[in-house]
Amino acid sequence: MSSYEILLNSDDCPFCHDTETMENQTIGILGTGNYGTALGKRLLQAGYETVFGSRNPLQRSFITRDKQLSNVKVDSVKNVLTNKEIEIFILAIPYSSMESCLRPHKNDLVGKIFVDISNRTKPSKFESNAENLAIIFPDIQFVKSFNTLSAYAVESENFGGSIKNFVAGNNRHARERIMQLSRDIGIPPVDCGNLGAARKLEAYPLTLMSGWGIPSIYTLVTFLVWFIVVTAKIVIYYTSHNLQISWYRMPLTFLNKIVCLTAITLLASSYLPGCLAGFLQIYNGTKYKDFPKWMDKWMKSRKMIGLYALLFSFWHAGMSLVLISPGYANSWYLTSPHANSSVISPYEVHLNLKGESLISTGFIALFLMLLVGISSLPSVSEILNWKEWRFTQSHLGYVTVFFSVMHVFIIGMPNWLKHPSSFFYSNTFTCCILPLLTLFLKLVLCLPGVSCYVDNIRAGWERRKPEKIENDIPL
Repeated sequence: MSSYEILLNSDDCPFCHDTETMENQTIGILGTGNYGTALGKRLLQAGYETVFGSRNPLQRSFITRDKQLSNVKVDSVKNVLTNKEIEIFILAIPYSSMESCLRPHKNDLVGKIFVDISNRTKPSKFESNAENLAIIFPDIQFVKSFNTLSAYAVESENFGGSIKNFVAGNNRHARERIMQLSRDIGIPPVDCGNLGAARKLEAYPLTLMSGWGIPSIYTLVTFLVWFIVVTAKIVIYYTSHNLQISWYRMPLTFLNKIVCLTAITLLASSYLPGCLAGFLQIYNGTKYKDFPKWMDKWMKSRKMIGLYALLFSFWHAGMSLVLISPGYANSWYLTSPHANSSVISPYEVHLNLKGESLISTGFIALFLMLLVGISSLPSVSEILNWKEWRFTQSHLGYVTVFFSVMHVFIIGMPNWLKHPSSFFYSNTFTCCILPLLTLFLKLVLCLPGVSCYVDNIRAGWERRKPEKIENDIPL
């Protein structure tokens, strides 16, 4: 018999022994609200016996409320807490009621495990709810768990996304038992260590769009800058040609230009910091030197800026589909002059080379950007290995930037050739400066000598500065 088989058959096996003892265990749930009932259903499906504790057990019967829990016993809080067969309790009641609920029975709860699923209503820099309970009742083993999951995520078997249960507790044995319970009900646990981690776990549900502040401000500023630039150029053009400004075209036609310019600027802004980081590492000769603060924040904002670029790209594509007609984009269509003066419109309904190339490159860029955006979702990135994820996020990303530039070039090239003097003045050229710079820097980093040098630095190699030779020989 192998040593592994001996371990499995022994009483000291840390895997099988805990599972056997928990199969027929009774779990006490204090509280009959949405979260308590959701956990109760999960526990019943996993084969656990469940007893609910309520202040009014006669009025909280599940016979008429929920068919899945119709056979579950609802008893008084006192009877549940004093039940010697129950070793694990789930506190599905408000935090303000926990101390008054447990204090009368604290002598009967020595060594018992209590799972605190409560959350704060406001962030706190001091002790968490679970830590406060552990201070008040030092003889009870408190474990922080399930507080980052909603009742719907716990109850629903078709919840659209991967869910994880973060577990924190000072007692390792108690923490491992709750982690095993979480596995049994089909929710993968994550060991967060001691109860001090409960502060972060309780702060997590209070965060709103964490990390999106700087990217949102940058996106808004970029949009406003292009709005001012485009509007100013429209006013200058119409005024210099003594034309009346068609303000009625602002909600769609003019806005579409602004959205397009914002989208390509945001797309380039999400990939430019990666190139700059490579050159900074070359300059420093090491990866262990921290980036400047502004650079570090920019690097951390790349994903959000890229998602904003995807949003603006869809916005631009939607408005462009509405505007695709000879009346709005006559340069996209074939012209067919007729001798008959009765013909009103000189345009056919067929796209010319410019129109077809423009739409084709635009859709290629949009679909590639959508693919990159989907791969950034946690549920998708989890199934990708490092090489697949890097290929999608990095290589396909730069291909997206390239097709976006081609899309703009096709729009602006005819005007550039027709009016060379206004080349640097045009919006189509101005918006391509940042993407072209990004592509150029990436091309330099992809050169064989440079690429190997950067890879060595990122693998831990450091460029040592030449040591100063001290001449100890007197002259």
